[in-house]
Amino acid sequence: MTRRIALAILFTVWTMLIAGGMIAYFTTRSILLEDLDESLKNSALTQAVQSRESTLDPPLHILRGDRTVTRNELNQTLARPATLPAQYEPRLIFATFSGLAEHRLRTVTVRYFAMPSGSAVEPRPFTTTLSRSAVEFDALMNRLALTLTAFGLLAGLITAGVAVLISRSALRPLAATAEQVGSIDERQLDRRIDASALPSELLPMANRLNEMLARLQEAFALRNRFLADASHELRTPVASLVTTLDVALNRMRDAEAYRKVLESCRTDARQLRHLVERLMEQVRSESLSHDEPIRVIDVAALLQECCDHVQPLADAKEVTIMRAFGEGILCAVAPQRFRSITINLLGNAIEYNRPKGTVELRCSCDGPRLQLTVRDTGIGIAPEHLPHLFEPFYRGDNARQQESGHLGLGLSLVQAHVKAMAGSCRVESELGKGTTFSVQLNVDSIG
Repeated sequence: MTRRIALAILFTVWTMLIAGGMIAYFTTRSILLEDLDESLKNSALTQAVQSRESTLDPPLHILRGDRTVTRNELNQTLARPATLPAQYEPRLIFATFSGLAEHRLRTVTVRYFAMPSGSAVEPRPFTTTLSRSAVEFDALMNRLALTLTAFGLLAGLITAGVAVLISRSALRPLAATAEQVGSIDERQLDRRIDASALPSELLPMANRLNEMLARLQEAFALRNRFLADASHELRTPVASLVTTLDVALNRMRDAEAYRKVLESCRTDARQLRHLVERLMEQVRSESLSHDEPIRVIDVAALLQECCDHVQPLADAKEVTIMRAFGEGILCAVAPQRFRSITINLLGNAIEYNRPKGTVELRCSCDGPRLQLTVRDTGIGIAPEHLPHLFEPFYRGDNARQQESGHLGLGLSLVQAHVKAMAGSCRVESELGKGTTFSVQLNVDSIG
């Protein structure tokens, strides 16, 4: 990265130096060449007059566009030549270099109008060609090119050093941040990147990294609690199973006693199987490999099946299930995930309801959103328990007091399925009055 930044700076500066040097060189050359040609033009006109005066012909008067006014000491105008037309102005019609490199000549051809002095004849056109050595001009241009080249090389070397220093200085905070990130492992997830030492351009990256570390810390904390709670839930039936078997093997017993031991062991084994199945379902629900295909189904029919599935539990608790949804709700969803969400919410609403209570199940599909609501008239949930409801194995005080055999995985499964379906789940509760779970899923409605 340092090399790339330095090369980018060097490329930019050197491009500007080369372009600026070429512009300066050719601009200076053009100006000096114009001055040289003008000087040669004036010399050509002067030599044309002098050579004419050396012959027997009358001297020539070259017409120029210069305006002169002659005055005496009384400020009286003695002479004011008339203004000549523009076509009589001497013009440089050709200019070029000729000769070898060591003895180059600058040759100019001048066109002018002249007439013999003292005569009134019409001016006639003349041309004069003059050549002069261009050694001084070439030497000057060579010195200019050498100076610009030396300056460019020196500026390039200075820029290279500055570019390296700037790039290293600019990337030093990033390197320090990389060292900080590299020193963080699962035992030091509480550490954060010090954003105060970073430039403003790197603050968004530092903030995102700190947010990621916070999420990782929370995820590892949940994992540790999950393992601890799972171990605790497994320990009780395993300990009961081992104890029952140890007691049964202490001495010989009759067939009836062994039958009772086996029944007790079967109860513990069933509890273990139920726990293992729920754990496996929890893991599968959060796994990326558990991608259930989306299918168009009749959500209303699936909700009827879910209500029928939990109806025996509702009858045992004397709870009435109110099916407040219409028919023919066609949506594209993951059927098994949606079924698990509904059954777990209905099961909780029935389990923690009061006798003769009600559970209301509502469902509606409005465009791309499917809204599922489960409202009960149960015991409610204390406010301090609401933030932890969706944690695995978490059970409130009321749930712990009941001998329901619940493992605290139902709502965790609901949350995992809802996240997998890109939805959201909200809960509202009031002690003694009931609880409402609202699930919103992003779906494709049909018809």
